[in-house]
Amino acid sequence: MLLKNFILLVLLLTASFAVHASPDGSGPEIGQPAPKLYGRTLDDDLYSLQKDTGQKKVINFFWVECHPCRDEMPELAKLEKEYTNVKFISVHTSLKKKAEEIESVTKFIKSLKDAPSNIVVTKDKDLGEEFNIIGLPHTMILDENNFVLMNISGYDKKNMKRLADALQKITK
Repeated sequence: MLLKNFILLVLLLTASFAVHASPDGSGPEIGQPAPKLYGRTLDDDLYSLQKDTGQKKVINFFWVECHPCRDEMPELAKLEKEYTNVKFISVHTSLKKKAEEIESVTKFIKSLKDAPSNIVVTKDKDLGEEFNIIGLPHTMILDENNFVLMNISGYDKKNMKRLADALQKITK
């Protein structure tokens, strides 16, 4: 099972560059529609990004074994509380069985000081390639119609400031 998770991480980290990559090489090009995304919430409700329109969003891709992802989650939760008119969605992809994955992600979220409220688990093995994720965590800002406004790959204070500054601009 650990080998499968390791392979998944390697695939996510080494996803090939897409034609519509952003200037930093990660994610769909700014102004392009976000790829399809669907999965299950921790409450086992179906989630579809394509049906979730009408509100700006922050989409964050994470993995439970990723230490920068763990460090970033409380900061995303803080931003979620500050920008209540923006929907924050954190997405975890795995090859595990659904019940095992929900349990693993739930345990991860409970171990954090704070986390965003909308967690989606998907088994879409092509997600990293479709979103051109070159590293984790990966964060995107989408407009009300799910067009990409910003891509951020990785976690550090500079990237969190970029995210906060962008959120401030789009919510004025």
